[in-house]
Amino acid sequence: MGDAFIILKSIKGVINGVNIVDNMFSGSGKGIDIVQINGNFGNIDQVVIDQNNAQGMNLKATVARGFTQGNGTSWRVDFIRVLLFLNKIRHVQYSLSTSESFPNHALGNVSGNSVLVESNVAMPADVYVTVD
Repeated sequence: MGDAFIILKSIKGVINGVNIVDNMFSGSGKGIDIVQINGNFGNIDQVVIDQNNAQGMNLKATVARGFTQGNGTSWRVDFIRVLLFLNKIRHVQYSLSTSESFPNHALGNVSGNSVLVESNVAMPADVYVTVD
């Protein structure tokens, strides 16, 4: 079934106890999201959309992993294309890898669907981030 997707329709703005995992999607390359939302969800709990794969369609998930690298004091990883729900990041894990000796670094900001990691000194670094 090419371009088939799952649509989550809001009834009273609540979604609870939904798992969409380990599925394979195939599409025609039209840019269709594998999971779509119809309406607004104000109450989201125990929803996991993860470990799916797609060919010719856009992946959507509630768990995402990202990577960036650069030389500076801040690194931003954007998850806007992957995360299904906007502005709903609840948990962040990150690791910063550098050849510099023990720099201070911290999670700077989580806004929209992006994560900012900051350090006290400029340095070359690789930053890996996982969000849900």
